[in-house]
Amino acid sequence: MAFQKLEDGYIEKNKLLTLNDRLEFLEEYRLLLPESVFLEKQKQYLKDWESVSGT
Repeated sequence: MAFQKLEDGYIEKNKLLTLNDRLEFLEEYRLLLPESVFLEKQKQYLKDWESVSGT
């Protein structure tokens, strides 16, 4: 698992982003990843949900 340490200045700068800026960033990030990444996560979330809810 990879992680990134965020500097305080970076965090403060990002607090100034508008909602629209944040949504644009998320959409651009989503386009960088293959759809299979999201489908695998979705499958796992549904499996976890079903095990908790008993359905």
